[in-house]
Amino acid sequence: MLRERLAGLGLSTLAQRVAADPPHRIMARALRVTRQTHALRAGGDLLALAAVAVRRGLDVRSMHALHAAAAPGRTALVDAHRRLDYATLDAEIDAIALALHEDGARRGEPVGMLMENRCEYVATWMGLTRLGIACAHMGTSSTPDELEPLLQRSRIRRLFVSDATWPTADAVARAHPELGLRLFHVGSPQAPAPHGASSYHALVRTCLGRPLPSPRGRSESASVVYTSGTTGRPKGAVRDLAALGAMELLRILERLPLRMGDRHLVVAPLYHSGAQAFVLINTALGATVTLMDHFDAARALDLLSQERIHSTFMVPTMIRRILDLPPEHHAHRPTPALRAIVSGAAPFGAALRQRAIARFGARTIFDFYGATELGWVTLASGEDMLERPGTLGQPLAGQELRVVDEQGRTLPSGEVGKIYTRSGQHMRGYLEDGARGVERAPGELTEPGWITVDDLGYLDEDGHLFLTGRARDMVITGGVNVYPVEVESVLSQHPRILDVAVLGVPDEEWGERLLAVVVPGEGFDPDEATAWARARLARAKVPRRWETIDVLPRNPTGKILKGTLRDRFGAAAGSTVP
Repeated sequence: MLRERLAGLGLSTLAQRVAADPPHRIMARALRVTRQTHALRAGGDLLALAAVAVRRGLDVRSMHALHAAAAPGRTALVDAHRRLDYATLDAEIDAIALALHEDGARRGEPVGMLMENRCEYVATWMGLTRLGIACAHMGTSSTPDELEPLLQRSRIRRLFVSDATWPTADAVARAHPELGLRLFHVGSPQAPAPHGASSYHALVRTCLGRPLPSPRGRSESASVVYTSGTTGRPKGAVRDLAALGAMELLRILERLPLRMGDRHLVVAPLYHSGAQAFVLINTALGATVTLMDHFDAARALDLLSQERIHSTFMVPTMIRRILDLPPEHHAHRPTPALRAIVSGAAPFGAALRQRAIARFGARTIFDFYGATELGWVTLASGEDMLERPGTLGQPLAGQELRVVDEQGRTLPSGEVGKIYTRSGQHMRGYLEDGARGVERAPGELTEPGWITVDDLGYLDEDGHLFLTGRARDMVITGGVNVYPVEVESVLSQHPRILDVAVLGVPDEEWGERLLAVVVPGEGFDPDEATAWARARLARAKVPRRWETIDVLPRNPTGKILKGTLRDRFGAAAGSTVP
C-alpha cells in the first residue's frame, strides 16, 4: 500500500526543490520512480515523461502534463457535458493558458472564476498556474452589488463566466466601464459567446497545439479563495498551491485511504478551498475526477454507486441530505468501493456523525478542522468519533496547535481558549490587504507564524481537538460563557429536532438570552425539549427561547447564516422558559 501511494506521489511531485536540479538528475529521478507506477505499466512513454519533467519541472503546474505523458488515455475529468483524458485535458490547459497570455494576462493581476463546476473551470485554473497568475475563485451566487467591490479591491480585470453567471458579470461590466472588465464565456463548444464576451472554446481551438512560452522566474501557483463573509465582507485569502508539496501530500495519505488511479467525486463548489484541495490531491495521484455542477442528493448517491467512487468531500449539510433520502433509494445504491467521505467547513454534529457511520461505516467517515486561511490542521476518523464524541482529531504531521487564553498563555488540556496554528500551509495574506488582517496572539505566541481565525476550543490529554465555537459567537448569559457549538451538538441528538442553530439575543435581565432556532420533526414541543436539554446540559446552556423554521439559512458551503437568524428572530416573542 505504501509503495503504491509513494509511486503516485512521485509521479507528480518528486521534490519541491527539483526546479534547481540539473536536467539529468530530474530525468533520472522521473524514470526511476515512474517505472513502478501502474500508469507506465499500462504503456506510458518513459522518454516523453522525462522530457516533461525536464521542461516543466515537477510541481503543481506539471501534474497533468506528467500524467498525460505516462498514461495519456486515462480519464482525468468528467462532468455533465464532457469526458476528458489526461492527454486531451493537458492540451486544453496549455491552449487556454496561451490564449490568456496572448490576451495580455500577466502576473500581478488575478483572473477571476465565476462559474459552476465543469471541466473548463479546472482547465483554466491549471492554465493560470502554468502562467504563474493567481486564480481568484468567486461564489456563483454573487449579485452585481456584491461582485463589483470584489473586482475593485482585487484588481481582477479578466473574468470567466458561464451561462448562469453571465448576466451578473455583464451587468457589472456595463455599469462600471472604468473596470475595463474582459469577460470569457464558457458555454456549449459550438455556440457563439454573448455580445461583449470572448468564447472559451473558440480561444482553445485557435491556440490548440501551439507551444506555451516557458514561464520566467520562480514557480507560482497562487489561488485566491474568498472567505464566506458570514461575519462581514468576503476577503480574498491567497494560498500558494505549491505549499501542498510532496511532504504534505504524504502526510495526508498517511491518514486518508486515497490511492493511485482512484475515482473522486466533487460535489462542493470549486470556489470552496476543500473542493480545490481534493482536486489537487487526486490529480497528483492520477485519479479520475467527476464534477457535479450543483449538488443534488439523489444524483450524488447515484454517482457514488454507479461510478464506483472511492472518495468525496462534502459539507455536513450534503451528508444530511443524502442520509435523508428514502431507504429504498439507499437499498438500490450500494457503495462498496467508497473508502472516504470527508466532511469539513461546518460543524459535523454528533447525531449526524452517528447516522453517517451507521450508513457508510466508521472506516469511511472523516472530519477535519481547518480554514481557508489555515489549510488542513487536524483529521478525525469514524473510529475517533466513536471513541471520543465531538473530536476533530489530532493534528496532521507538520501542523502545530495551541490553545491560549486572552493573555496568550497556553492553556492546559480541557480548558477552552482561542485556537492558534502554525504550519507551511497558511495563506500568504488577504489579496486586497497584503499580509494585513492576520492576527497574532500576544504573550507566548509572539514568535512568527502563529495565526488564528478566532475559533475556540480545547485539547484533551491526548491532543485531540474539540471545537466549541467562535470567539465572536460566544454568548455571555448571566455572566456565564456559553459556546453555541457545544449546545448545538447536544440538541442535534434530540429525536424531534432535525436541525438547530443556537445564538444569543439581547436580554435586559441576563445580558443575553440563549435562543435555539430548530427545524422541528413531528411532535416537537419546546417544553419537552427544554426538559430534555436540562437533563444533559448545565442550566446556563439550556435555551431560554425556542423558535421554529422550515430550513436554516446557509451559505453555499453549509455554514449557518446566524446574522440572518438574528435579524429575523432577535426581537420576536417565541416560546420562552424561565
